[in-house]
Formats: sequence, C-alpha cells, structure tokens
Amino acid sequence: MRAGTWRTLGDLQQTVAAFERALALDPANWSLYLDLADVRAEQGDFASAVRLVDQGRGYEPAELSLRAAGAAYRARLTGSPADLSELVELAPDLPNDSYRDLLFDHACAGPALPAELVAAARRVQTG
Repeated sequence: MRAGTWRTLGDLQQTVAAFERALALDPANWSLYLDLADVRAEQGDFASAVRLVDQGRGYEPAELSLRAAGAAYRARLTGSPADLSELVELAPDLPNDSYRDLLFDHACAGPALPAELVAAARRVQTG
C-alpha cells in the first residue's frame, strides 16, 4: 500500500524502497516482483525489470502479466524479435488495456527491431 502511495506521488525512489521492504516480508509474492519490475522499467532500467520478472515467474511461471511484461522488457532491452512476437501473441488475453499499451510502448522501442514487426505489433496494440 505504501509503495502505491509513493508511486502516486511520483517518488520512484520511495516506491522502490517500499516494494523492496514488502518483498523482504513476502518473498514469494509474484505480483510484488511485477510491480517492482514495472517501476524499474519506468526508470529505464530494463535489465533489472527483466531480472525481477524472472524472479516472479519462479513463483508463478504461467502468470500472463508476468509473461507479457517479461517479453516486453526483454524486447526493449535486447531488441529480440522473438520477445516482441511473444508479446503480440499474449496481448489479446491481457485484461488491462492501458497496461498492455504501456508494455507495447516499451517493447516497440527495443533496439534494431524489424520495422515490419514493430508495425504489426502497433496494429495489435491499437486493435
């Protein structure tokens, strides 16, 4: 709860600290890993975002949001066409349109992604 308050206030340093404290108390909570990964992505630290998603998947490997975020953050970090394709495949099942759009924005900014794949991803993003 405290992390959400700090995030709403725009203090990402305090947000990160609050999520890290929460993870220390509940290290098997996959959604905390996802929340912290999203903050790290917002800060531009996609390597940490990928690492955190992978840790969360250790507790809930099939969780759709973790899988989609992992694909998006890896695509952004590495420019992997396979990861962007995975996000395109998962996108229709994501329940939150604004989160899906944010993931696409991150993923499509990956380095050296094929223009035709980015265009196809944008078409899926806009429905």
